Amino acid sequence: MSRPFDILKMAEMPLLVVEILSPRQGTQEILEKFAVYFALGVQSCWLIDPTIAVVAVYAALEQHKIFATGEIVDEVVDVRLPFAEIFE
Repeated sequence: MSRPFDILKMAEMPLLVVEILSPRQGTQEILEKFAVYFALGVQSCWLIDPTIAVVAVYAALEQHKIFATGEIVDEVVDVRLPFAEIFE
């Protein structure tokens, strides 16, 4: 879903997108963005929900893992990050 004020200035899409859920956003709104990102070639999307301290790592809209402790592992782009690095 594109908005009139969105301007694409990138020649290449990133491999990974990270979205942080704000109190005014719904998860469905973010998942709609993820659908667009995947269609444009993004390989992995992270959804961080600070209100419940979880990170969801999406390899596709229908394929995701939830992390709440330990290490966040994104096998698609080979990223590993201690959960505490996000929620200190």
